[in-house]
Amino acid sequence: MNILITAIGSFSADCVVNTLKQSGHKVIGCDIYPSIWHAVSKDCNKVYQVPPATEEEKYVKSLLEISKKESIQYLMPLTDLEIDVLNCYRTLFEENKIVLCIQSEKTLAVARNKETLCKLFHDDKHVNIPIFANAHELEEDFPLPAVAKPLNGRSSEGLKRIYSLDELKSLKGSNNYIVQKMISGSVFTVDYIRDKNGKDFAVPREELVRTKNGAGTTVRIVVDQELKKIVSYIGNKIGVVGCVNMEFIGETADKYYLIDINPRFSAGIAFSNFIGYDMVTSHFNCFWNEPIQSAVSFDEQIICKRYREELLWRSNEK
Repeated sequence: MNILITAIGSFSADCVVNTLKQSGHKVIGCDIYPSIWHAVSKDCNKVYQVPPATEEEKYVKSLLEISKKESIQYLMPLTDLEIDVLNCYRTLFEENKIVLCIQSEKTLAVARNKETLCKLFHDDKHVNIPIFANAHELEEDFPLPAVAKPLNGRSSEGLKRIYSLDELKSLKGSNNYIVQKMISGSVFTVDYIRDKNGKDFAVPREELVRTKNGAGTTVRIVVDQELKKIVSYIGNKIGVVGCVNMEFIGETADKYYLIDINPRFSAGIAFSNFIGYDMVTSHFNCFWNEPIQSAVSFDEQIICKRYREELLWRSNEK
């Protein structure tokens, strides 16, 4: 199949591109930066530079032009912003016979709005949600410390930590913010796959070292059946089809608070592939009408993401 992958400069791109290439697919990559700025460009069959997704019409037009030129059948975006834009142009891509490998509008309406997500599970006995309020409805007795997040935020952008009453008052009335009680504990990220028939699988990990944008670089793969049950319950309730990433705070060994659902591959998707479950191919298969990989067993283990230098270009090359 001919697949167009966006944002090949993102953390998940290396795993996504190379997994699909190894499965025999033709992979076309695109990014807002030149191809020589990304090592993953070498692994794609071809690479294009496109406008940023914030320039919606130019961005979509560019993707359609690439798709026509390269006979693209499937489009797989890797960032939240691109998913938000493509979600608004579903009909246009359908008319051009291009399958968008993203969650349904119904699922995205929950996953991409933190207030909607919190309200959905607020009184759910199976899922713990931190105490929350819309910034417009803040009261001075809201428990501190707290965390304020944009309703449709991503990668910790715009996140604010609130420790004092003055900071809380300054936030009241802010547009597009939700405030949550700050929960202390370890961050747990779960890569989760589910097909349209409800068959699913999850790989949980505790993030031991994280970047400021929330990408785990050293993780502990955990074998936690209770956490996997919670994730499966959430996936079924919001109708996940394909791979998503859920984030929790583990307050105690057996109590997890749902913090976020990212309707895309996590930055650390390669960790799941590393332990033997091919999340990338399984995600694609959900849209190609092929079965996802069967469940695999795995042991608790610590994995670290490693970086190295690679020459992409130099002036004396002919």
